[in-house]
Amino acid sequence: MKKLVLICLLLCSYSLSNAQTKALFEDKSYDETLKLSKSENKPMVIMFYATWCAHCNKMKSEVLKTPELMSYYQNTFVCMGINAEGKEGLDLKSKFKNKIIVKAYPTFVFMDSNENVLNCISGEFKVEEFMTEAKNALNPALQFPTLKNAFYSDVTNAENCIKYIIAVRKAGLDATKVAETYLNTKKPEEIYTEANWKIMANGINNIDAPEIKLIANNQEAFAKVSSPIRVEKKLVFVTSDNLRPLAETLDTVNYYKRRPIAESFHIRKVDSLLFQYDVLISENTKNWKAYRKAADANVEKYLWKNATNLVEVSTNYLNHINDKTALDNAIKWSLQALTFGESLDKYMLVAKLYQKQKNLSKSIEYAEKGKAFGSNLGWKIDEFDKLLNELKKK
Repeated sequence: MKKLVLICLLLCSYSLSNAQTKALFEDKSYDETLKLSKSENKPMVIMFYATWCAHCNKMKSEVLKTPELMSYYQNTFVCMGINAEGKEGLDLKSKFKNKIIVKAYPTFVFMDSNENVLNCISGEFKVEEFMTEAKNALNPALQFPTLKNAFYSDVTNAENCIKYIIAVRKAGLDATKVAETYLNTKKPEEIYTEANWKIMANGINNIDAPEIKLIANNQEAFAKVSSPIRVEKKLVFVTSDNLRPLAETLDTVNYYKRRPIAESFHIRKVDSLLFQYDVLISENTKNWKAYRKAADANVEKYLWKNATNLVEVSTNYLNHINDKTALDNAIKWSLQALTFGESLDKYMLVAKLYQKQKNLSKSIEYAEKGKAFGSNLGWKIDEFDKLLNELKKK
């Protein structure tokens, strides 16, 4: 009898150990996962990950290997992982594009066996947080369909609106229509409340939405029900969220259509972002006239304390811009970069800018300084010798 008990204990121990060596979110076919979800009457959890994502890899190697968490998820859900950037992942994202949009990695989607989204979360979580989100997905009162039904049963209810907006945002979807449905039930004099601010701040993210114009034109009024910092952060976020992708993809038509809206906010952080995007577009389109216009007007406002950016802009002037006044500016910026610390690259940049300007004495002066600096440190100074030889022949 004792032997039988011992064998049973060993088998149970082996079975548990074997189960815990398996990855919690193994790559699987979605169709097989759905079939298993229906047959076992369990909800699904899909982990969308990217192979390069450090947060995904940390979750897999640490959090998702916690015995208690593994046991809970394996007993409660049918779990699967999928490379969001592989063919199967792209197909699955396309299949659910009206239910969820995967914008960050990892994204975990909790669904019932009828493919209804129950909860959606993105990012790196601690064990306790990840357990809580699973339990929230099983709580009918906190599930996506419940929150949606509660909102549309009374679109004047601010509390239900904000709960639904948060759920929509967690699914990666645009909550603008939800927020506007609620806000359209309010009179203009009813807008300036803390609850309505929360709904606009969380739900309205289209820079050309009338509510953003309302916030921009009434920053003080909204600051009274929130705070000046929150109002500014909202307008900065909207600018970044809407204009950065347009600048990065060189969608100049839509960028220049929306840029004046952001400029009308009259916020320094927004103006700094616009300068960055203007420079990015003009550099990538090789429009050096526009590049110079943006840089001349803004470098000393926004980059004066950033040596790396000062060198980058000055180098573009060296390579692409010939106007003497513009080169004067580039020399001033590169000399400012030198005040943050000497380097061979900075000395060479200043020397070459003076050379381009045909100021040979100054070019020689900074080439000699660069050579001395490098020599004192035992570095290679061949490039400075080459430049000095060239300069002294003229």
